[in-house]
Amino acid sequence: MDSEKDNEVNEPVFPYGREMKIFNSFEEQVEYELNEMAKLTPLQRLIQLRQFINTAYGMHGYNPDDLPTKHSIEIIS
Repeated sequence: MDSEKDNEVNEPVFPYGREMKIFNSFEEQVEYELNEMAKLTPLQRLIQLRQFINTAYGMHGYNPDDLPTKHSIEIIS
């Protein structure tokens, strides 16, 4: 048997292009995540937060370059 062929994976492990990072402890993971967040600009963090909100509420099609210019609130009594 060809050992390389036995270890071949036919499907992508990470379909979204992310790399796998393995940590030896939860503390190491927290430190890594804090360092990665510290590298982001405030705008990048806000965009990431908006993406999380969209995912949580099932909102699709959010485009930060095409935001509404006028907002209104209607109070119904």
